[in-house]
Amino acid sequence: MGNTYKKIFITGASTGIGRQLALDYAKDGAELWLLARSELKLNELAQEIQNSGGQAHILVCDATDEPAFLKALNIAQNESTGFDLVIANAGWGGRMYYPSDNNIQVLNQIIDLNFRAATQTLEFFAKYMVTEKHGHLVGVSSIAGFRGAPGGAAYSATKAALISYIESLRFSVKPFGVFVTDIRPGFVRTPMTDKNVVPMPFLMEVDRASQKIRRAIARKRKRFAFPWQTAVLIHLIKAAPDFFYDWVAGLALGKQAVTGRLGKSESNTSA
Repeated sequence: MGNTYKKIFITGASTGIGRQLALDYAKDGAELWLLARSELKLNELAQEIQNSGGQAHILVCDATDEPAFLKALNIAQNESTGFDLVIANAGWGGRMYYPSDNNIQVLNQIIDLNFRAATQTLEFFAKYMVTEKHGHLVGVSSIAGFRGAPGGAAYSATKAALISYIESLRFSVKPFGVFVTDIRPGFVRTPMTDKNVVPMPFLMEVDRASQKIRRAIARKRKRFAFPWQTAVLIHLIKAAPDFFYDWVAGLALGKQAVTGRLGKSESNTSA
């Protein structure tokens, strides 16, 4: 797969989809700026990239710390002198239980990472790309944003909001020659999904997911949901009457509405 993107910025790069994208783009000759909060994992990734002949710069930062995050974005912009491709990938599944004293804290963390940090990433670099009339902005939302999932209220809500934001951004920057792509993964085998206790139909390996994502970006797709089987199923569910969805969701995932969605642990958060 050819790569026309020479300078690439990725958030949530230390694990999962972000890590695999970094490895694969590095093999294609891109110079990478990688942001996450785990210094150890970022150093290991950068070393792996450099050992294979690639170039990687790391930015250790908690994306929910707004002043530090915006400072890191500015450093990346100055060092690179401008990116061809920016991928806002960082996200967290979170754990919400009922009843719980921690749900508001978890809710705020998910909003801060999945929506605020993602939109800030895209807005920050959109300014420079619009000025240069060049670049490609990518947001990683989720198929989970199509309908509310039992036990995953915050996750579904933030991904739904991100889907709407990305679509609006696409219309805003298109006149300036800047492309925008919304990547909507289903279940991909990552540290996040490894901890799921919900059914995960059509689970895809992360290297295959990276291949599909990079192809969609190269083709400048406006939106790309995968695996196709899950995308078709979700579109059918989205169009289904509410009573039918309530029945199906209750049968398949109803227990999660009480016990909570077991998502990515705090130690694996890709901030």
